[in-house]
Amino acid sequence: GIPLHTRPQERQTYHALELARWSKRLKMPINLVPRYYRKQALPSDWNKLPGWTVIAAQQAGLDAQALSHALLKALWVEERDTADASVRVEIADSLGMPGVELVTAERGDLVQAAYREFSEQARLIGVFGSPTYVIEAERFWGQDRLDFLEERLIELSRI
Repeated sequence: GIPLHTRPQERQTYHALELARWSKRLKMPINLVPRYYRKQALPSDWNKLPGWTVIAAQQAGLDAQALSHALLKALWVEERDTADASVRVEIADSLGMPGVELVTAERGDLVQAAYREFSEQARLIGVFGSPTYVIEAERFWGQDRLDFLEERLIELSRI
């Protein structure tokens, strides 16, 4: 995908409008312009660190989904800088996970190999943004496509 900060201002303001709509519909709090969300060019791995922490948790057999949710909530609701290692450690620790171990593992060979593999798999099937769901090679991108995804799953359940 194209980083939001590089898109025309009209697209950026529409993005905020959509976030507000989804926040209201889902009754889910969100900061439309989080303090630590990328607004300018930053190091290429700035937003990968939390994902690498999640991969480390997954590889350790921990609840990676809970960690992912907590990291996203920290960025989008709690105004916390998830690119900061101490924040990731604190969040993991709060979930009963070994935060220091997970953050240490982020740049390790196993996590980096998994990240490269996941990225290549995503590229091969045409994933360009999140969330993307793939059912039998059919892609569904965005939370506003979940109705289509649900319909497809219902169709498949009848087969």
